[in-house]
Amino acid sequence: MFSLSNYRYSLPTDLIAQEAIHPRHNARMMVIDRETGKIKNEDIFWNIDMHLGDDRVIFFNDSRVVRSRVILSDTPYTRPDGTRWTLIDGEIFYLSTIGENEYQALVRPGNKFKIGTIFTICEYQIEVISITESGRVLRIEWWSISDFLATYGSLPLPPYIEYSQAKEADYQTSFARADGSVAAPTASLHFTSDLMNKISNPKEFLTLHVGLGTFKGIQTQDIRDYEIHRERVEISLDIFAKIAKIKIENKKVVAVGTTATRTLESLPYLWQSLDQDMQNQFDANTHNYWKNLTKVIQPQYWIYDILTNYDHFWGISFETSIYITPGYQFQIVDDLVTNFHLGESSLLVLVVAFLGYEKTMEIYKQAIKNRYRFYSFGDGMYIRSK
Repeated sequence: MFSLSNYRYSLPTDLIAQEAIHPRHNARMMVIDRETGKIKNEDIFWNIDMHLGDDRVIFFNDSRVVRSRVILSDTPYTRPDGTRWTLIDGEIFYLSTIGENEYQALVRPGNKFKIGTIFTICEYQIEVISITESGRVLRIEWWSISDFLATYGSLPLPPYIEYSQAKEADYQTSFARADGSVAAPTASLHFTSDLMNKISNPKEFLTLHVGLGTFKGIQTQDIRDYEIHRERVEISLDIFAKIAKIKIENKKVVAVGTTATRTLESLPYLWQSLDQDMQNQFDANTHNYWKNLTKVIQPQYWIYDILTNYDHFWGISFETSIYITPGYQFQIVDDLVTNFHLGESSLLVLVVAFLGYEKTMEIYKQAIKNRYRFYSFGDGMYIRSK
């Protein structure tokens, strides 16, 4: 199960969903028994509350997809005062903010974005500061990055979906709050505002800013050798107390999507990385729960760049590179809501780690046979533990 070739499957192109179902909560949903891998029900997401049970707490990723793709034209722009601004013919793809008015970006074509190059997009002046392994570091003068992207950017739909502006609204969750992702947490797209109101289970929100690496296939023949991308996470400090209370009361954690799963499963390793003073801020029950939990796991180099009290918000920001492969012992997540993922992807590998290889591939076989819709705008499954 560690050979990349085992994560390939044949998918008819007409099962790649090119647009969302309306309303989005009407997408089809398999309910799967995690222990046996059997399909218990076939339903739609609108009825997921009937399958949850009142002992479940649901965790969502509330990151918002930014309008990160900016198409450039070399047609000169004339301002109202008669000033002409020369543009570059190409494309900028925002990846992440790295400083005040500076951000990491992919650019095309690279030979037009040399260090020191200054170009303009209407009222925005942009300078190429440096070249990195990931792309270019750009600085915007006089204006904020968020304003620039909101004005001239478009939402980056996945490469397997034909772009249209009309589809942009469907590629944002109903509860998106924190700007920072370049791809949507797609399992959450099924959860419309109406469905969120219908579900009576407690709901919690965390933030993982989805990076472009989510579309990158595994590039090593042994999947264990792959170096997965890092993604920025923002959580409130009280998440440690909330999860401890859930587990002590024998309730279940439902992760909506692989991004929520990565965040939740990063928390034990984050706890190990916190200094003693930070850990001691929590009450005895919380402290003892995490102390006992982390006794049984080996420290991993998955947590980077920990910040506390960031942006005047009392919480923790960090980067995670957690890589969940078969054999991984899940510490936090009990149930998983997820879509059908691309072959040879780290997302599919995570689902296999959660459900098991044979069971997952049989589910995918049945989904293709029953003509479920795949990928970001497609249908999904709810993998439920006892």
